[in-house]
Amino acid sequence: MKIWFIIPWLLLGSPAPLLADPLQTDDPVSGDFPVGSRVEIDGRWDGQILEAVKLVREEPDEFLEIKGFIESIDTTANTFTVGPFTIVITDDSDFDDAEDERKSHELRELETGWRVEVEGVFEKPLHFRALEIQVETSPAPRKTGLLELEGFVEAELLDEDGVPIVVIHGVRCRIGPGTEIPDGVFRKSAQRRIQWDDWRPSDGIRIHNGKLLIGGRIKHEWEERDNHNLNGSNRSDRQLSISIEATWPIDRERFLFGKGNWKKSTRIDEDDDGDVEDIIANQKRFLEEFYYYHQQIRGLPLSLQIGRMDFDEGREWFYDTSLDAVRLEWEEGPYSVEASFSTLLGDPHFDVADRQNKILVARWRQESRTHHALYIIDIIQDRGFDPAVPGAILNESPFFVGVQSHGRKMQGDLRYWIDGAYVSGVDGFDKISAFGIDASVARRFSDLPWSPYLFGGWAWGSGDDDPDDGTNKDFRQTGYEDNNSRYFGVASYRYLGVVMRPELSNLSIMTFGAGVRPRKNASLDLVFHTYNQVEASSVIRRSRLRTPPDGIHRDLGTELDLVFGMTKIRDDFDVELEVGYFRPGPAFNPDADPAWFTSLQLEYNF
Repeated sequence: MKIWFIIPWLLLGSPAPLLADPLQTDDPVSGDFPVGSRVEIDGRWDGQILEAVKLVREEPDEFLEIKGFIESIDTTANTFTVGPFTIVITDDSDFDDAEDERKSHELRELETGWRVEVEGVFEKPLHFRALEIQVETSPAPRKTGLLELEGFVEAELLDEDGVPIVVIHGVRCRIGPGTEIPDGVFRKSAQRRIQWDDWRPSDGIRIHNGKLLIGGRIKHEWEERDNHNLNGSNRSDRQLSISIEATWPIDRERFLFGKGNWKKSTRIDEDDDGDVEDIIANQKRFLEEFYYYHQQIRGLPLSLQIGRMDFDEGREWFYDTSLDAVRLEWEEGPYSVEASFSTLLGDPHFDVADRQNKILVARWRQESRTHHALYIIDIIQDRGFDPAVPGAILNESPFFVGVQSHGRKMQGDLRYWIDGAYVSGVDGFDKISAFGIDASVARRFSDLPWSPYLFGGWAWGSGDDDPDDGTNKDFRQTGYEDNNSRYFGVASYRYLGVVMRPELSNLSIMTFGAGVRPRKNASLDLVFHTYNQVEASSVIRRSRLRTPPDGIHRDLGTELDLVFGMTKIRDDFDVELEVGYFRPGPAFNPDADPAWFTSLQLEYNF
């Protein structure tokens, strides 16, 4: 336990700064853009986020500005649109011509494709009342596609890849490695790195004179697992969970964060005839996260995080879990190296109990939404084992060398994901030597109605063709994975199948699907999977199916999933519906019936 105190002492010099009063303001310095700074940001709008091309500081001014190209005009409503903004024209709006100061314009004379510079104020989110409008009928080619915002930094965030985001005019603007900042580098405030779908309202609840930010989520989930043993049994789950989180910003370099969770669940098991066999109800409270974070230690691009923290990455292929850890990260421009030592205190699940993890991750963010990474994950499991005890489970200590490449092309309309790893180590008395890869690609057609998209992928984990040769060739993931993400929709889900939900081990999984975005905050995905074992086996590692295959045939079957999601309903509510249908293949009894899975989730974020 001494390491928890020695490392902060060596890096920080003394724990005394923790006791300092939180700082709520920062005097701007060159290259520094705290909340409240007046800035101009130029970028390209992709329909959801502004990819920043240039970020500069501006002098204070009474009014805000929006500069961009007219996309649509509604003379009946006296409005036109520029990017995500609706520009409202009133009797006080004054038009000018950029090329001829003697000339003026009226709304009915405007044309799509003209460039405008609008000065005004917001009436409500994304509705901008114009006071002065300068019109360019022949804009310079270098301005094509650019949206320029001038106003105040309203919030600082991090996206799912840890890339800084500033919020201006209510729009999220990503500050990537290629963003030009003439006055110096962008120095971001210390912010907790969260998953994209762990969204919270940016204003939150502030107490203690605004020094303490409170947020959280209330989630109600219904699940129906029909025939997961392929022979008629059913299971129903109801769960209510409440999470409360608190952030205490000490200054721009340091903060404390804590997150607690309370869950109440009820499980009802039915037999083949539909009669209730068992009802299990329980409640539990647990500390999900509690850590101290410090960046720019001694002026270096080095950060320290210590406590119980969230480990997650884009597709949750390597991990998505809370661990008790010490984590150091060096970050310089597009490069970063993260090293951590972690374990699981308390009463973790038996599979991952008594583990010590050493993780090293090196990343190169080639562009703002494209990165490549190398993972080295060493897991040592040391729990007591008595060979005289029948059914005793052996230790599993895998060592992973993995690579990851996630990116976007075609102005965000093409996305790809590649995760792969070689795993060695020991599994009981056997050595491990196995390999796995998971690759996907998605294409969006943003110029079509409802922005439809297609996607496909192949996941393959090696199998063991000779279980008695002393070398286990079955690939396995870390045990911390979730295999949970999204393509172009708003809802994340188990992309290897919501019914099967397998760990990638001795499997070849083909995935094809399509989706639409009928509204900006809603999506619908239809996904098809085929499952085949690499080597015929009577074991499917960590699957939700409760019937083993015959160990002779490799074809496990197919699955069809439907996923609907809608976010930020009335700003604070999310809803997600998942329906999955699994049809057994020849590897199961010829009389095996299909399995169904249905899940409805309702969330309130505050």
